[in-house]
Amino acid sequence: MLASIASPFQRGEDDMCNCSEHESSGSLAKMTGASVEPAMKPQVPLSRQISISDDESGDQPAASDLQLIPPFRLCKLDFREGCYQINFRPTASLVSFEGTLRVDRSAPDGGADHLIVSGDLYSKRPVIGPIPHPLPPVGDKDGDEAAADAGLTSLAGSLSAVDEPAIPFPIRRPRIPIFPRARYHSYLRVTSVSAPVAVPFPKKCELTITADQFNYTQPPVGQFKGTFPATPSRTVTMKLSKVAAPFPFSLTGGPFYQGRLFENGVDKGSVTLAWVSKFFRRATLEIDTLVGAVRPAPVPDGSGGTEFFDTVFAKTGWQLKVVQDQLNVPVPSGVVSTNCWSSADLHALMTAVRNPATNLDTEWHVHMIVVPAKLGCSRGIMYDTIGVPREGCASFSDDGYPVSDSSNFGLAANKKQRDVPRAFLRSATHELTHTLNQIHQEQETAADNSIMTTTPSVADVLGGPATGAPGVFPDQIALAHNTNVRHHLNHMPDPVIRPGGWPFASWFPTGAPQAADRHDFDASELALEVTATTDRVALGQPLDLTWTMTNNSGVSLRAPNDVGTEALFASITVTDAEGRERPVRPYVILCEHAKLAELAAGESVTASAKVFWSTAGFAFEKPGRYRVDVAVSWSAQGVMVGVQSGIDVFVDYPTSASDNHSANLVLHPDVGKWVALGGEAYHLGEACRRLQALSQTASPAAMAVAGDGATAPRVIDGFADMLPDRAKLARLRPDLVTDTGGRAPRAPTRAAAPGRKRAAKAKKRTGRKA
Repeated sequence: MLASIASPFQRGEDDMCNCSEHESSGSLAKMTGASVEPAMKPQVPLSRQISISDDESGDQPAASDLQLIPPFRLCKLDFREGCYQINFRPTASLVSFEGTLRVDRSAPDGGADHLIVSGDLYSKRPVIGPIPHPLPPVGDKDGDEAAADAGLTSLAGSLSAVDEPAIPFPIRRPRIPIFPRARYHSYLRVTSVSAPVAVPFPKKCELTITADQFNYTQPPVGQFKGTFPATPSRTVTMKLSKVAAPFPFSLTGGPFYQGRLFENGVDKGSVTLAWVSKFFRRATLEIDTLVGAVRPAPVPDGSGGTEFFDTVFAKTGWQLKVVQDQLNVPVPSGVVSTNCWSSADLHALMTAVRNPATNLDTEWHVHMIVVPAKLGCSRGIMYDTIGVPREGCASFSDDGYPVSDSSNFGLAANKKQRDVPRAFLRSATHELTHTLNQIHQEQETAADNSIMTTTPSVADVLGGPATGAPGVFPDQIALAHNTNVRHHLNHMPDPVIRPGGWPFASWFPTGAPQAADRHDFDASELALEVTATTDRVALGQPLDLTWTMTNNSGVSLRAPNDVGTEALFASITVTDAEGRERPVRPYVILCEHAKLAELAAGESVTASAKVFWSTAGFAFEKPGRYRVDVAVSWSAQGVMVGVQSGIDVFVDYPTSASDNHSANLVLHPDVGKWVALGGEAYHLGEACRRLQALSQTASPAAMAVAGDGATAPRVIDGFADMLPDRAKLARLRPDLVTDTGGRAPRAPTRAAAPGRKRAAKAKKRTGRKA
């Protein structure tokens, strides 16, 4: 049966409003198709194509009397496309389950029947007394919210509560339900569907759905990535009869089913299935615009209508609500908005202007900020975390299409995004889709004319000599996700996709293909050299890592033009002495200059990073020996290829109280974010306080306390170019700066942090050497 679990009840549940669904201008099946099969297989359970049978099937054998002479009963089961709300009440259990089931009957990759079905289940707090039918929330709060307001967070408290009678006013038309992340229970990978056309009397017409269920293990406190088992936890079969839809589901005009759920032929409880929407998932996009910037606008669709974020996602199967919120957001103090933005300044802005009332447990919500910037910075950016994973992205209206990125930009060459509306909308939608945990198609399939191919590659696909004449960019840009991304958006498990769920790109394997796969390059063809400034670091000290990929063959090779982790082609993995692997994921996703390009014989491309912290945690949590591996991988005609190399690093044991104190100061997530943002992140108050304290550990006063012969802690060496500027601290955070003379201390001279400024990063990104 579906496992019973007793977890604290989370506040918030489904939000059902009375908004009409957006009508798509075309079939959901009309979209860009991937040119090849995916080269990268997701490391999560994922529904695939199935067939739909018009015969009886399931745990019980099919009736042999179907071949007898009529009379037959005609079945009109109406198992239509869209999202269904599913409710399961196990027999003799206090915990029930609710969720969604997505029936995709127009999937381009759905096989002969164009059918893929997937679902997600969430645990539900116990309810005393029988409930004839599942009802959507009424009024402003659901049961879980009311219990939370009353202070009832335990199972015992909820069981003992005296529920007030439900007052069915105001009734809202059922919509795609959204549930709290902490209540996520399992993923359903549907493997077969049977919907008979006719059955002999006196049999009932039954819809039979068989699914593999993958129970989810929630992440530890403070983390966001849980785990699914490699094999199904169990296989269940639902036998459902179509009945009249109870109110308010009768308002949808869709079918309603009720029946029983079986495991190995044993009845495990009752189940209902209510159609609620023709879309599979829903979300909200909030757009804020800085003073001087221009937000993306709708563009003609060629048929007399327009295309915008909502219509692009409607073609994919999503109901996207676009909220054009704050206009003329003030420029932060000390920032020149028409220059390239530092990672820290933009992160601070997004932290400050996002809607504080957003509740990601009741709404799938993405925040987009539009700023001016300038040509050559980047068209867009996404942060793996603002407060939680994948809740925000940014688009740059005054950046655009420099010929250094592609010679096939045509009429858009060297123009700003605000002056090329179709390309601007495509680029902004690309960043939006990143927030839904989707990666580049140059990695996963191949470059094509779709949303998740990088802009330079789209221009090359459209305007290259083998595919068309220059000038087709931007007019022939396809504002659509390809089949592969469509499949992920509609059928990946909720925690992987939803904002505030899994960290970015955590669903696909890191590292280059293994040698046994015969897909890695020989060093005589393409080599990767990894170096570090030292092979020994103190506990808490960042490791400065550099890697160079060189074409050692005698011919040009097609390879990434940017091997920085921010461009997503490269990944870093740290393995401790016990063999435990930890990915060092990019915190800033800055990829709009990246593409697969010609790497001439003898040429190389270089990148670097401070290996310290990512959303997966600290790279070096304790002393000991580690292996740091860098892999660069991409898809070549549907085959995953790449190079990889690494170095050994030893993390020293602390030898003094000062070493221990320094390590304790910096091994904090806010300090990790400071480093990941390239420093200067003064909006991170805790990081400022800790790094200010670290800078004082090497002061004469601190050394005097430590005693004769004491040395400054080595940790500070790794932060020499990352410590807060004392003058800025005095101005921005005076509470953290003290000076016995009553004056702000003089700022120490220090080298600029590598890659701190976006312009410098752009130059490095395209740098090659013979």
